[in-house]
Amino acid sequence: MKVVLTSSLLVFLFSCNFNESKVVCSVGEEELTEDHLEELILLAEGKPDNEEDRQNAIDRWIERQLITFESEKMIPEQLEKNKLKSQIELADRNLFDLENKFIRSNLDSVVTDEEILEYYERNRENYQSQSYIVKALYFKLPDSVGNHARIGEVFLLRSEKDKEEIKNYANLYATNFYFEESKWIFFEDLVRDIPIGDDKKKELILGRGEAVFKEGGYTHFINILDYRLKNISSPMEVEKDLIVKHILKRRVNKLRDTAKESILKDAKEKYEVTYP
Repeated sequence: MKVVLTSSLLVFLFSCNFNESKVVCSVGEEELTEDHLEELILLAEGKPDNEEDRQNAIDRWIERQLITFESEKMIPEQLEKNKLKSQIELADRNLFDLENKFIRSNLDSVVTDEEILEYYERNRENYQSQSYIVKALYFKLPDSVGNHARIGEVFLLRSEKDKEEIKNYANLYATNFYFEESKWIFFEDLVRDIPIGDDKKKELILGRGEAVFKEGGYTHFINILDYRLKNISSPMEVEKDLIVKHILKRRVNKLRDTAKESILKDAKEKYEVTYP
């Protein structure tokens, strides 16, 4: 936003010079130099050689000076309070930056494999999730093989004869099949090649149901006989980078707890504090 001023106020308060002179602009007795202007542009993440960034920085500087002058005239008491607040906030920001420097200087950034393993074992519950395991039948059949209606019928396993018949179909025609009805398998491993959405997966498992899916010239037959929920742990190698970050974060927090005390102790040894 650019400041619009009357000609008389412009002459009285400030004069601007956009050439290469050291003083770029002045408001009252306050002067904006080229060096200060460049700092303001960079602080606003602009480019000193960009005319728009340059003009915006000048306009904002002018606004701040005008606000300060008007505050000194209209609200002097509040201005003093605001200056005091600014000093307190500035000290807090400076302390935070000093703490960051203290942490960078004292942080041990080396994390050993032993530390990673210890953290993983101590927090193993954080790397666990529940997955469904099922007892099921599955096979994938080319659509070129006919008699799908009969296959779907015997897949319901109403008799031992159905089991034998479906095994024969699978051995003769299936391009992929699983027929271990007494063994548990992770459901996601079983349906890896089946075009099935998450909602349908859960419905199929909880209902111990049967389903047929068609895709790309193939028909998938699946029959869920039973299911369980099983806790599984994410492998440590998968979590390794995240564990390192957690360990370093703990070290940073521990250093920050002592940083202020250490900084002030060191400062008191450098600078004498006296009372009149």
